[in-house]
Amino acid sequence: MKILPLASESLGVRSMATYVKTNDVGILIDPGVAIAPKRSGLEPNEIEFKILKELRKKINEYAKKSDIITISHYHYDHYTPFFDDIYLESKDYAKDIYKDKILLIKHPTEYINKSQMDRAKKFLDNVKDIAKKIEYADNKTFKFRNTEIKFSPPFPHGKDDKLGYVLITTVKEKNFKFMHTSDIQGVLFDNIKEYIINEKPNLIYLGGPPTYMMHRYGKKNLEKTNENLKYIVENTGAEIIIDHHLLRDKKFRERINIDFKTVAEFLGKKNLLLEAYRKDIKKGKTIEEIFK
Repeated sequence: MKILPLASESLGVRSMATYVKTNDVGILIDPGVAIAPKRSGLEPNEIEFKILKELRKKINEYAKKSDIITISHYHYDHYTPFFDDIYLESKDYAKDIYKDKILLIKHPTEYINKSQMDRAKKFLDNVKDIAKKIEYADNKTFKFRNTEIKFSPPFPHGKDDKLGYVLITTVKEKNFKFMHTSDIQGVLFDNIKEYIINEKPNLIYLGGPPTYMMHRYGKKNLEKTNENLKYIVENTGAEIIIDHHLLRDKKFRERINIDFKTVAEFLGKKNLLLEAYRKDIKKGKTIEEIFK
């Protein structure tokens, strides 16, 4: 199995887009990419827009190689909508991503909040006539010859369900399992911890906790996440990638008490935390100076 994360915070944007290739199919998980409209009161800089365009093109490149597209929930950094704004520039890309693909997607009306339900409806209105097939994936397993794609029940997006629910996606080929957790924002709940352990994944790509907003996330929640992560490693032996919300924090490495790699490190690259260092870039520091 080939696993290639395409975009993430450690690569300069908001995303968990990942391409998985088995002997049977190409799978594109959560094909979205975005940048924060504002961070520390600052608009995105030119470098962020440049990386956004580059990685959006890369996602489309791998969409062409994919037979299946999966969507864990309807936030714009996890799927590509059929409209443009200054922070997305997505309309011209959406049709090419989804055309003639099998879509395995989060249910648009069940276990979903109002804003995502509205987005899902608009998305389905646009995609229904161009996709090859659309399946609601919540708590279902799909087989494509010797490849199995399993979706979890809907789990809360973060510490509660105000932001809706997400699906964990697990791809299995032979004896190897890759798990993509989407926006669970750490592992706060015992049912999520047990679900992960029961699946026995070999590689876990975890959407980390939003420690850049510790005033909202809370010290106790971070302690719980660290406790659960340690338990998961001890009971699965899985290799861990952590990225996404966690990498919006300059001090991300200090927050987590297990060994892990960021997406950039997994790919053998340097971390490029453009959002976290927006203030430093505004002050005139170069990328080379910041990310030595």
